[in-house]
Amino acid sequence: MSANPGTGIIEKKVLIQASPDIIFRALTEAKEVAQWFCDRATSDPRVGGELKAYWRMGFGGQAQRGRAIFTALVPGAQVELQWIDEGDGVTMDRHTLCYMIRLKRGTSEVTVRDEGPPFADEESCAVLGEGWISVLRDLREHCETKQRSSRRRSAGESHPE
Repeated sequence: MSANPGTGIIEKKVLIQASPDIIFRALTEAKEVAQWFCDRATSDPRVGGELKAYWRMGFGGQAQRGRAIFTALVPGAQVELQWIDEGDGVTMDRHTLCYMIRLKRGTSEVTVRDEGPPFADEESCAVLGEGWISVLRDLREHCETKQRSSRRRSAGESHPE
């Protein structure tokens, strides 16, 4: 997809073999977010509610946190967050993160659009673009595992031994 240093916009897509509902929960429910995105999370998934994420970074386990406000939620279709603090305690300017989920040929396509101030240089933009690829891989792995698990549970319920 695209990353444009002059605009501060990064957009990436991934195909995920999971239902839009599983993906939506992975993006909004604290227990789910903590399984693929961070070490610990709290979430109030409603417009105006907060998502707080906590990470232990590096060998020493130094803590980092982030805080965002849900600005749009459409179950199974869209999650939009306005990031207001990325752990340094300084309120951020404009930084919006939007996940769009749509069915495409029997799978779910997830597009993430990260929009903030213009990047300092092309290298910073490229590093963040690569970071988003990694984040989307983690989301895909988590959601596909959840989907397989739910299928096994459903098969087990319909065919008791």
